[in-house]
Amino acid sequence: MDVLDGVRVVELAEHGFVPSCGAILGDWGAEVIKVERPTGDPLRGIMAAGFAVDTGDVNFLWELYNRNKRGVAVDLRVAEGRAVFDRLLLNADVLLTSFLPSARRKLHVEPEDCWAVNDRLVYARGHGQGQRGREADHGGFDAVSFWARGGIGHVLTPPTGPLVNPRGAFGDAPSGAMLAGGVAAALFKRERTGNGVLVDVALLNTAVWQLSMDLTATAITGENPRTAGGGVSSNPLVGPYRTADERWLLLNMLDDTRHFAPTCRALGLTDLLDDDRFADTAGRAQHRVALHDRLVEAIARRPLADLRERLDAEDTIVSALASPVEVVDDPQVLANSYFAAHPTRPSVRLATAPMQFDDEQTVIRRPAPDTGEHTDEVLAELGYPAAEITALRRLGAVA
Repeated sequence: MDVLDGVRVVELAEHGFVPSCGAILGDWGAEVIKVERPTGDPLRGIMAAGFAVDTGDVNFLWELYNRNKRGVAVDLRVAEGRAVFDRLLLNADVLLTSFLPSARRKLHVEPEDCWAVNDRLVYARGHGQGQRGREADHGGFDAVSFWARGGIGHVLTPPTGPLVNPRGAFGDAPSGAMLAGGVAAALFKRERTGNGVLVDVALLNTAVWQLSMDLTATAITGENPRTAGGGVSSNPLVGPYRTADERWLLLNMLDDTRHFAPTCRALGLTDLLDDDRFADTAGRAQHRVALHDRLVEAIARRPLADLRERLDAEDTIVSALASPVEVVDDPQVLANSYFAAHPTRPSVRLATAPMQFDDEQTVIRRPAPDTGEHTDEVLAELGYPAAEITALRRLGAVA
């Protein structure tokens, strides 16, 4: 994809959220330079610490969120290192940062500091709880700021437990996509006005948006939403059912008028078509328990494969509760290239962001960089002679 061809991005960010935005921009064709402290982004060590699946010598988490980037190691606390960073900004279109306000002030990388160097810069920041309020400077990973604080964990956990924990980067990935969309809109505005633009995304804000149907209702009623999965739906054509081979089949036919007859035909329940209790939406809602029980019985008699064939033939809207093993080999996932091959490890597939342009497949052009892998290369492009790069390294300004 080349929709951002020629756009230069400097990424001063760590862990998953904001770097995932950088990965998306890189997928879209932007030139992304990741600026790490000399000791490296802590995300590199997450797998070694046991927080992710051990995949041997493939640090998939690092590759997932740092593909299509070049990497430089710069110490912004050293004056000469800061001068290198400013020169990077001078030629950049976008700065991405995950640093908290206190760290940004200490390092002099607040928006005003960066616009003093390049007033056309799109400044994009991602964080936990927002930039206003007494907790603006509190750290927060997605498990806390998105899952726990945003209400998502609450609505998905049964009242009596057990506690449902989030999956890795569950809030980071969608928040990074939100930030990438904001950057694209800001670049459009910058092209019209010529001025720099500030883009801001919080994990908590993404959670509020993600749960907006429940939270908007709660804001009106003052009551918590009904626990997920509780009771029989007023429309039994929406909900989970257990198959004969102990799989979950999810029906999701909101338009019961259209789908009632096809579903009955698929499940061998044609006698229900002549039952006056189920003649219309109101009747089906009134007698939902009886209808639900018949669906439970019919689905429990057949294995998932048979049900899929029958229901697909009637053009119904259903899906099995797919396991990750099934998702990665789902024919629709493969046909639409929702994974892209790693450029140096063809057996490794990395998930792609949910945006495609002109029906082009996402291509990962370069692997994630080692710490400081491209420092010399990038500094040379900025006009630093080899002797000066060596001197900067001796000063500890770069690595």
